[in-house]
Amino acid sequence: MGLNKVLVDIDPKNPSGFLLEKVKRIAAGRSLHIELFHNCYSRSLHNSYLFDREAEKHAIAGYQQHVEAQLIQLSEAFEGEGYSVGYDVSWNKNSAEGLIKKALRYQADLVISSISKHSLGHYLLGQGDWKLISECPIPLLMTKERGWGVHPRVLAAVDPFHPSEVEKASALDAKIIEAAIEFSRLMLGELHGAHCFNVLPQSAIFDEHLTADYEGLQEKVRSQHKKAFGEFLDHHAKGQILEHLIEGEVHNALPELVEKQKIDVLVMGSAARDMVDRLLVGSSVERVLDHIPCDVLLVKKPGFVSPVTE
Repeated sequence: MGLNKVLVDIDPKNPSGFLLEKVKRIAAGRSLHIELFHNCYSRSLHNSYLFDREAEKHAIAGYQQHVEAQLIQLSEAFEGEGYSVGYDVSWNKNSAEGLIKKALRYQADLVISSISKHSLGHYLLGQGDWKLISECPIPLLMTKERGWGVHPRVLAAVDPFHPSEVEKASALDAKIIEAAIEFSRLMLGELHGAHCFNVLPQSAIFDEHLTADYEGLQEKVRSQHKKAFGEFLDHHAKGQILEHLIEGEVHNALPELVEKQKIDVLVMGSAARDMVDRLLVGSSVERVLDHIPCDVLLVKKPGFVSPVTE
């Protein structure tokens, strides 16, 4: 995840101070380029010109110029502090698609976007957020209204114990740990690794011989997960990571670990049926986001091809 180009999805009318500060920390002292971007699409503007397409074109152009002027102000502030920065706007009914198309054209190494917070205090993922999570082929940092520590704590959430699709899953885990290592080094942070697992409940075992030695079976499962997790970390991050092997449901255990260890950035895979999906099983989106207060860096499995093109 070498960083030369960083694309920042930002609302120039109400830019997040936390987002701006994180972008500056990532870019500080590095010869990378920052691109500030906003998708200008306005449904109300579009609906105002349903029967006059020519007038709509002029209205869109005027509105884009207005947004560009706001982005220029932000860009000039960045430039005043010595950062290399540009700006761009688009008009796309699908905001996630517009951002992904821009990321592909720009050849971004990292996309940064904010997660909106509801007035009731919940972080809410909209339809556009889910499309961005599932279809963005570039590492995606989703930020929240919370700052990082002086030396950010970065947690890689992996699952090296796969009963099926071992090669594909282990390749994703390798990308997760690689991204976590690189981001931790970039930010002079503290690297953590976590694997959450569950032993079978006794009620789910129908073999009476296994039921008779349920504690032994539990210990065997624990040992297998401990061995797989240890071997994975030894191979990818030996001597440079703090290990957390946790027994429990992912959507409960992982947020608890994030809170306890004061994690700043959680790194996970976002391919279908990987960590994001397992995280949401049995939980509402609001509950999950409330329980993970930190930022999330999402990476895709090797060879992932987005359905969105330039």
